[in-house]
Amino acid sequence: MTKPMTALKEERLQKLFDDCQQQVLSQIIGPFGLSMAMFEDKNGGNVTTLHNFSRDDDQFVATQNDRQVHAHSQEEYNKKTRDKYELTQTEWDAKRDTKIAAGIDEYTGHTVERNGTIDLPNGNNVAAELDHVVAIKAVHGKKNVQLGLAKVVDGEVDVGAIKKIVNDDNNLALTNKPLNASKWSHDLKEWEDKPKSGGNGESNADYFDVDTERSEAKYETATEHIERSANNALLKKQSFELLQTGAKQAAMMGMRQALGMLLTELVNGLFNEFKVLIKQGIDASKTLFEDIRMRLSKVFDSVIKKVPDALSQMFQGGISGFMSNLLTFLLNGFFSTAKRFVTVIRDGMLGLFRAFKMILFPPEHMTGDQALQEGLKILTTVIVTSVGILLNETVATFMATVPFLKPFADLITPVLIGIMTGLLSAFLAYQIDCLFDRYRHSHNERFMDELMADAKRRDVFANELVTLSESSLGNIENYSKSISLYQSIGVTLGTAGVASAAALASLNNSVRDTDVQVAKSLAMIDFIHESQMEIEDFLNTF
Repeated sequence: MTKPMTALKEERLQKLFDDCQQQVLSQIIGPFGLSMAMFEDKNGGNVTTLHNFSRDDDQFVATQNDRQVHAHSQEEYNKKTRDKYELTQTEWDAKRDTKIAAGIDEYTGHTVERNGTIDLPNGNNVAAELDHVVAIKAVHGKKNVQLGLAKVVDGEVDVGAIKKIVNDDNNLALTNKPLNASKWSHDLKEWEDKPKSGGNGESNADYFDVDTERSEAKYETATEHIERSANNALLKKQSFELLQTGAKQAAMMGMRQALGMLLTELVNGLFNEFKVLIKQGIDASKTLFEDIRMRLSKVFDSVIKKVPDALSQMFQGGISGFMSNLLTFLLNGFFSTAKRFVTVIRDGMLGLFRAFKMILFPPEHMTGDQALQEGLKILTTVIVTSVGILLNETVATFMATVPFLKPFADLITPVLIGIMTGLLSAFLAYQIDCLFDRYRHSHNERFMDELMADAKRRDVFANELVTLSESSLGNIENYSKSISLYQSIGVTLGTAGVASAAALASLNNSVRDTDVQVAKSLAMIDFIHESQMEIEDFLNTF
């Protein structure tokens, strides 16, 4: 039988109070405690993506070595820069001789003599030269080439790998000197379509008698060679770094989850035990230290029981850490993420994994709507925590503006944000529980239970009312007897009243007689007084 609504509401409220404590501790210890201590998040994540490397600034470049390479790629192209990519004269001449032996101008198709000269259609005999099909300047400016192939050795950028692909036979073409001088560092296709400088408007391709099919094939071969070499090197570099940083983050995230669970259990247990100690006092049969030792032992036992769950959390945290590192890398392939968003991705990944696992694959002891309810609560916690992480730096900056809080801003802010996100997460979880309780399919059944409980209460009330009515009827009978008695007393009081009236009349007559006698006495006193005065006057004459 489902619990009545009133009992369920009381249970939800009690759970809210317990969850507030649990959530606050979890937030302070987890995202706003261990995470900040264990992880040093970077703008753009742990692996430099091509998108971030292509920015003008290096704020989203992951490592110091990559920042050095980025600075090198930003250098203005000049002779000093070109010299870094060129072969020695001996190596260059050897490659030229090999091409001369083939006997073909690779842009025009003209014959190259054994002495290294070419007869042009206009009758001029010119020297044959090697040309970089994809110019060194263009290769220097390619971000995928720089990020994938440039290395930092002994604090200096080494472009040896780039130098190798630039001077590979696939990117070298033998052609005549005037054509090579005109093309210089231009893109081959763009150069072909441009009008000849100082000419009559015809294109470079027409002026220099370029075989466009031949040059197109050479251009595609060279471009494919450069791009394939750069992309393969970049893929190897990023794959290695992803595995390396992913393994490190997986280990740290797993450790954070396990430590977070054990520390939360420890602190929560200590808090509850000391709360009981203060509320109930010390056991009379024990001393204070014995009682504290017993309670600490109880807390440590509960922590030890959590070790298997902590190991499970470590495994889940490891997967989450690796996947969050990969997801951060993929996202930064399209847009640059600040370090706070990197933190959100890392800490939110595990919550999202747990939430969708709960919703899509409900545990055996849960129905579909119960799993949805729990999954939504996890998602809510993830969202609230993410907002808290994003606001953390803003709040810290604001608190730093308050003079007396400035020294402690970095310490106070995570605690305050942790408390706020914990309380809000618990409150929203409570609201989700109430919402599901209100609209769950078993609502009608619970309502019938409420009606039955109410009917029982009404039956008890009716029985009590009957008892009260019987008692009232007995009281009415007693009231009737009392009235009869009061009537007898009234008759007696009436007789006493008549006697009292007669006595009063007699008293009135006595009062009148007394008044007459008093008047006579006063007259007699006056007479005696006058007689005395006359006697005194008579005696005074003598």
